[in-house]
Amino acid sequence: MFRIVVLIVALFLIARGISYLIQRYLAARGAGRTFKRMLRQGRIDAGVYDDAIWTESSAFGRTKLRPKISSAQQRVIYEARRALREDFLNDHAPGFYQYIIIFLVASVLGLILETVYMYALYGVVESRVGLVWGPFSPLYGFGAVLLTAVLWPLRNQPIWIIFVISAGIGGILEQIAGWGMETVMHAWSWSYLHFPDHITQWVAWRFLIMWGVLGLAWCKLIMPEMLFRIGEPTTRRQAVVAGLLAAFIALDVSITVMCFYRAGKRQEGIPPQNVFEEYIDRHFGDDFISDTFENINLDRDKRPRTQ
Repeated sequence: MFRIVVLIVALFLIARGISYLIQRYLAARGAGRTFKRMLRQGRIDAGVYDDAIWTESSAFGRTKLRPKISSAQQRVIYEARRALREDFLNDHAPGFYQYIIIFLVASVLGLILETVYMYALYGVVESRVGLVWGPFSPLYGFGAVLLTAVLWPLRNQPIWIIFVISAGIGGILEQIAGWGMETVMHAWSWSYLHFPDHITQWVAWRFLIMWGVLGLAWCKLIMPEMLFRIGEPTTRRQAVVAGLLAAFIALDVSITVMCFYRAGKRQEGIPPQNVFEEYIDRHFGDDFISDTFENINLDRDKRPRTQ
């Protein structure tokens, strides 16, 4: 699990770096929606073009004059954009709309990276989904949402505070997820018992330290830019779609938990107690679980235990 979290954060950082390069290019050319927005709001003025070098460029049979803005003016534009982002973040705390998008992006990205990681390392292609419907690995989605919700009010705090709290968040997340999978879903997916510094089956000191580092990267480099780019819903349609997606994810999670709950009960020889449990057994039986959740083990005898 933790290795994939590292890959996700690394990919977000790469995306952040690419975004930065694009921003600098647009600033150099006096282009882009954010640049035009700053002009309209008066955060920068037309004086940015005073010492620009104008060149002709052709595209699709049309010729345009494009500016090449000086380095000094590019720094002005960059600082203006930073101020615009900070004003937005100070005025708009993350809410339902932003959390839904963060959850979906992290869940899908986590699934893709897990699949690629397993193939690159072991040459194995297997289903790594975490829900019965859709290409989602919800543990990464919940982790990204939890980091955002907890670290948002702390983003201007000293680095050591963010580090300690991030380490705690990571440890709590892994403990609850691992314990919940074994206790409620009668399944297991990872264990740290083979590490000498393990605290519990699902928590180890080395990973708490890394969770702290990842939390710093998320809080300082990824979260502010991601929330700024997500922005606020500008149409009713966006809000409605977000609501429908949230309802679908809630149903998906509920059915998945029930699916594994019944798998455990079937192992104990307990028959379904109502029509809903009969439906689960009929449509999400043992064959479905083994084919869909190939990385999750239901074999009680193979679960790691403390020596």
